[in-house]
Amino acid sequence: MNFIWDNGFLIGIALFCVGALLWPRIRRGGGVTHSQATQLLNKGKAAIIDVRDQQAYRAGHLLNAIHVPFDALEGRMPRIERMKSQQVIVVCEDGKRSRTASAMLRKAGFSQVFSLDGGMAAWKKQGLPVSL
Repeated sequence: MNFIWDNGFLIGIALFCVGALLWPRIRRGGGVTHSQATQLLNKGKAAIIDVRDQQAYRAGHLLNAIHVPFDALEGRMPRIERMKSQQVIVVCEDGKRSRTASAMLRKAGFSQVFSLDGGMAAWKKQGLPVSL
C-alpha cells in the first residue's frame, strides 16, 4: 500500500499513457484495415455496403458492394436487414462517413460491423482491385 502512495504520480502517468495509446482504437470503433478486409472478402465472410453517392460508386467500388447512399441508409434498413448476422464492411470515400454509418448499423442491431480504414481513397491508392 505504501508503494501506491509513494508512487501515485508515476502510476497516474502510466495509466495516462495506456489510455492515450488505447484512445484512437476506442474512438475509431470497429475499423478494419485493407489487409483484414481483403482476407474477409476472399473468404466470402463479409458483405460490403458502400455509402458514397451514386457518382462515386459508379467511378469504382469494391466487388459485390451493395450501394446504399449515406443519406438513404435509415430508409433502406429493411433492404439490408438480412445482413444482421453477417460481418459487414462499410465503405465511404475517406473512412469518416463509414464510421458514422457503422454506428447507425450497430444501433439498428448489426453486431459485426466494420468501417474500412481510409475508405476507397486509400484502397485505390494502394492499388487494390476496384469494380466498375
